[in-house]
Amino acid sequence: MHILKKYLYIFIFTLFGFAQLSANDLSSLRLKGVGDEIKSNNSLHKRNLQKLFKTKSSLFNLDLNIQLGIGIANTDYELNKVDSNTNVLNNTSSKIGPSIGAVLSLDFLGYGFTSGFQYTNKGFETNSGKTNLNYLNIPLLLYFGFDVGKIQIDGNLGPYFGLLLSQDKNDVIPVKNFDLGLTGNLQGAYMFNNYIGALLGVKYEYGGLNNLGKNEKVNKINTSTFNIYSGIKFQL
Repeated sequence: MHILKKYLYIFIFTLFGFAQLSANDLSSLRLKGVGDEIKSNNSLHKRNLQKLFKTKSSLFNLDLNIQLGIGIANTDYELNKVDSNTNVLNNTSSKIGPSIGAVLSLDFLGYGFTSGFQYTNKGFETNSGKTNLNYLNIPLLLYFGFDVGKIQIDGNLGPYFGLLLSQDKNDVIPVKNFDLGLTGNLQGAYMFNNYIGALLGVKYEYGGLNNLGKNEKVNKINTSTFNIYSGIKFQL
């Protein structure tokens, strides 16, 4: 009888041990299942965010372009009379000067609007030296763009409004403080990732639609400037 009780106790303890082990295994399996489910949900959430970003990028973009370049400026005059002062204006040459800009482009399905601020150095050269006209331009442009792999091609066309910052003293051509003109540019940007890229572009400006200067000696003044620039594109 004593031996029977001994074996019974051994059987009960063994059964209890197996039950406890099975409960632990079941708990581990449940925890593992919960962890796998969390990982799966995180992965699904990440994929959904990527899809949302791709959808947003294909429909809507907001780009900031920082531009630094050099321009070749020409100034054209229509003279009322030629004398010792105005004779030099018949023999002007192109002038090279810097250009700096920060422009923002709003793109919806490949088309949109561009504006910002651009500093440009205009003027001309004569045998007696240089004449500088420094402007702050505010463009109001129509935008178009498309992608070729990692390269984004952008173009803009429209009017600009220029505010004269300073000019060299010249009694013959005191230009107006306001310039109305037309401008267009074409640029390409190699995108390193979804947010930043390096750009290279060209731009042309025709200024003086409002006639930059008129007096008894000069009837009309227009400018034309060709720019080449580089910079950084930020996709916001």
